[in-house]
Amino acid sequence: MSQVPWSSHAVLLREVLVEGYLVSKGPLRVGTGREPPLGSAVDLAVIRTRLGGNWVPYIPGSSLKGVFRSTALQLARMKGLSVCTGLSGETCMDWEYAEFGGISLLSKIQEELREGRSGEAIRLFHEKACLLCKVFGSPSFTGHVEFSDAYPLGEDGSVLSVPVGVRTGIAIDRRTGAVYRHALYQVEYVEPGARFRFSMRATNLPNYALGLLAKVIKMLNEGWVRVGGFKTRGFGEVALEGLRFAARGPTVSGTKLLKVDERDEEVDLADAASVEQGWLSASGGNAWKVLNKLEEVWDRAKLG
Repeated sequence: MSQVPWSSHAVLLREVLVEGYLVSKGPLRVGTGREPPLGSAVDLAVIRTRLGGNWVPYIPGSSLKGVFRSTALQLARMKGLSVCTGLSGETCMDWEYAEFGGISLLSKIQEELREGRSGEAIRLFHEKACLLCKVFGSPSFTGHVEFSDAYPLGEDGSVLSVPVGVRTGIAIDRRTGAVYRHALYQVEYVEPGARFRFSMRATNLPNYALGLLAKVIKMLNEGWVRVGGFKTRGFGEVALEGLRFAARGPTVSGTKLLKVDERDEEVDLADAASVEQGWLSASGGNAWKVLNKLEEVWDRAKLG
């Protein structure tokens, strides 16, 4: 177990990669905002990027990170943990402490850094910030998990077809329950069956934090968590296919994921993963078995 706090970026303790394909099971909409793009034939267009000479829909990594953090917030609170929302003005960094003379954690950490006490700044963040701020990041602190943009790309790098459809909707007056006059709009969405390459990279996370992320992935795959907008109208259900898990680093020994801190739990993946080219790897059903084991660590962890 390392003596360096895992929330520090000073030392690399572990790298973990989870990847596969997000496959739309129903209509999926990640939009461009309220204003339609120039030249758009619909009121609410899906977000696009240019790939292979064409403009194609994709899922921004920022959208995926938001889905994971908001779901992790609910799971952490269900476990009885005190965690912040991550919203502006509501993060651990914004909380004021009497022991610091009434200033915020962010101000105290910046004070320590100005005085050249980076070790003390790291200690303060590790002790005072909530689990979600350590995992996903907070103002002036880079988190330990990142999500790549999910593009419709095949294993060979070819651009996959992404069929889109358009639905006409109506606006309802919430006070009267009646339809607003002249309030028709058209919303564009990705049709079921579209495939987007998904990639999540994590560094230094203890096994219980990886288990929290594993739980979100499973909920996403089972339809309990959805992606994009119009969720209450049945949009956003996805499944994960072609799942792969890989880990390497000082806290990976053979087929074991070692403890990262005193509250962590060692995980032996001998029945699910094998060492390949320096990585502890698993794919398909074995990758899901790895996530199940990590989820169990999260469920057992005493973090309060």
